[in-house]
Amino acid sequence: MLKQFIREFFQFSRKERAGIILLSILIIFTHYLPDWINPPYLPDTDKDLQAAVDDFHRQLIYDSIITVPKTVRLPKYPVQKSFTRYKDTLSHYVKKKPPIIDINTADSLQWQLLPGIGPGFSRRIVKFREALGGFYEVQQVAECYGLPDSTFQKIQPFLKIGDSSLKILDLNLTDEKSLASHPYIRYKLAHLIVQYRSMHAGFSQVSDLRQLPLVDDIIYRKIEHYITVKH
Repeated sequence: MLKQFIREFFQFSRKERAGIILLSILIIFTHYLPDWINPPYLPDTDKDLQAAVDDFHRQLIYDSIITVPKTVRLPKYPVQKSFTRYKDTLSHYVKKKPPIIDINTADSLQWQLLPGIGPGFSRRIVKFREALGGFYEVQQVAECYGLPDSTFQKIQPFLKIGDSSLKILDLNLTDEKSLASHPYIRYKLAHLIVQYRSMHAGFSQVSDLRQLPLVDDIIYRKIEHYITVKH
């Protein structure tokens, strides 16, 4: 009797079975419909992975677009001639020689036009020139503190002496501090000069400077351009 009850309970007519199948389809469809309309949220790691996959697909599409079949003939352009003209123009600017500058009038910007001379060396050279009272020969530039001899050799062909009017110091009138500020004299020699002129009522001539113990021939040849004796 129980078996008959169960058989009758699960026995459906054709219309009922069709309705059950349709209802099952609707349940499945409504379950997955939200995911189809609004895709699920992806964490950052998934986004990065998805972005990499998208980039890969875009690259494949790009490669397929720009790939030229071997059967296609591209027009020939005079690339060699254009490149040659560009190379000649570039060489013209690269090989442009630095200007010739006057070492007594050139400012720091003009010095920087020379090979190996940057803002630091240009300021140092100008400061050295002002401390000397002007250059009397090109070789003096090499005496600038820290300037490598290799750099001086590079710039020497572009240096000239124009205005050679020097600042002259009177051995009998210039005070000790001003004498000491000159790069070729400095404090010790300046002190001896002041002592000598006090003991001998001044210098009679420039060559009297040779009598001082610190003045040898090399020092004297440098200093004589910047000193005088007025009576």
